[in-house]
Amino acid sequence: MFAERYPNVFNSLSENLKLLNGGSIGIDIDAVTQATYVLALNKISHTLRKNIQKEDLVTYWELAKIAKDNGVDPDKAMELAKSAWNDDEVYANAPAMPGIKSFLQMLNEAALPYLFISSRPVEHLEATREWFRKELPWVKPENIILGRKEGMSGGEFKSGMINRYGVALHIEDAVEEAKTIAQETPAHVIIVPQPWNDNGRFVHPRIKYLGESSYSNGSWSVIRFLSGPQAKDFLSDKVNSFCVAQSH
Repeated sequence: MFAERYPNVFNSLSENLKLLNGGSIGIDIDAVTQATYVLALNKISHTLRKNIQKEDLVTYWELAKIAKDNGVDPDKAMELAKSAWNDDEVYANAPAMPGIKSFLQMLNEAALPYLFISSRPVEHLEATREWFRKELPWVKPENIILGRKEGMSGGEFKSGMINRYGVALHIEDAVEEAKTIAQETPAHVIIVPQPWNDNGRFVHPRIKYLGESSYSNGSWSVIRFLSGPQAKDFLSDKVNSFCVAQSH
């Protein structure tokens, strides 16, 4: 469908991703595949009786600070923030990110392998799979990777999975996790624009910030970048670095 309707975009994206040399594409779930913040912010706004917008989240865990600023005991603020994000109802019902379905359909048409890697606690695996069954039913359950152990950072977990599954390009929203991935794997990382990745950026030749795009564009910004000339420059060393890493 995309090859026929948008041949220039599809052909450019497919050609640029050949530079992955058969490596898989890893895709984060929260704020990349699924707009979990929509229901999470509704939930905590109701609890605090305050209208909290995504733009207020200048860091990923800004909800804890917002809770403290609105009278929640400091010892309970982080637990409240975690409960807003890590909720089966949120994970099962939050909407898809803009553009993600089109992006995945392009990858399907181009026969490019991909999988989803999330640092969500493993106890939310069934709710996560339920959402995929409803929204992205072609995704196989084994291609939805959760399982971060308690005490392990999200970046460490994702790096381990990226190395295990031969991921050559990962799409992410968290700067700290992208930093760890760049340091511990040969993968390139694209960061989807969100308020919490505007500041404190870690500069690395294998990390690309799509910060010139709107926070509301979601995966459309990824499609735009990967089908453009800058993607070829960004990914051009991937063949050598990924093959070297795989040989060890």
